[in-house]
Amino acid sequence: MNMNTITNNISFKNLRIGYESSGKNGKFPVMSSVINHSGLIVLFGRNGVGKSTLLRTLAGLQPPISGELKLMDKDISQYSQKEKSSLISFVSTEKPNIANMTVFNLVSLGRYSYTNWLGSLDNADKQIVCDAIKNAGVSHLANENINEISDGELQRVMIARTLAQDTPVIILDEPVAFLDLPNKFEILLLLRNLAWNEKKTIILSAHDMDIAIRLADVLWIMTSENLEQGAPEDFALKRGFADIFENTGISFDYNTGIVDAGINLSRQISLVYDDEYTGFWLTKALNRLGFKVADKAEITVEAINGKLIYKNENVKKKFHSVYELCCELKTNLVLR
Repeated sequence: MNMNTITNNISFKNLRIGYESSGKNGKFPVMSSVINHSGLIVLFGRNGVGKSTLLRTLAGLQPPISGELKLMDKDISQYSQKEKSSLISFVSTEKPNIANMTVFNLVSLGRYSYTNWLGSLDNADKQIVCDAIKNAGVSHLANENINEISDGELQRVMIARTLAQDTPVIILDEPVAFLDLPNKFEILLLLRNLAWNEKKTIILSAHDMDIAIRLADVLWIMTSENLEQGAPEDFALKRGFADIFENTGISFDYNTGIVDAGINLSRQISLVYDDEYTGFWLTKALNRLGFKVADKAEITVEAINGKLIYKNENVKKKFHSVYELCCELKTNLVLR
């Protein structure tokens, strides 16, 4: 598919999603949005708000209850299943569990909408599969059994399958939910680079706001009331993350761009340091323990010439590490 001739246009207006028979559709907002460019779109929202239902609806896997949903300026219901499979690929949260299937064979499934009735791959199809495996960074796993690779590797393989499917739109439901931190960064960076380099529109849901806002081109914030859209910085400038953390005790720190754990800084401590880097990390350690750094306080911590010193009215102690200092401070908190 020649990506240079395609505008990855997705639009929906007054869209109602859900299952009419379940009665759950009343929980989900009526939504409108337009995406007319390639890039990485990250969907956020509280559990139960309807993120997976929205993604499945956009992928054409379930019909909307009402409203307008268009892909490439054409109502999605007017596409045949084969046409949709050449325009949209979808990666769910379910892991494939097929005995004796290799990575190459799983990725090859992405080509079946283009093959003959026997499902045979020609040389061109095989080259596309190999290129997809390479671009997803799993060439070394091509002959491995999919049940014998790690979760992070399997997620890359699933991305490779969507690349082999060669669709302008890729939709993924929580692709990094069960991965460790390095793999979360790697997968999201891989998807962002694919969106940019291959001119694809990639839409995914996630809960890791700290990571996603560093890489997303667009955020969708979904609540029980509506769906808002903008760059991460748009939401930060208008302080638009409040609904996600409402009634949780957690908040978004608009000054640092990270999620605040909601620790109550109920005590004060003085901090003296001779370089900004040390001061920054000591402040984070003290905040974690519930201390607010102030100019004057009963307790003082000094970080001078690489030495850590704890002082109060009656005690002065030296420590070799921040860990040792924190242990002293926690003991002090308990005693007080």
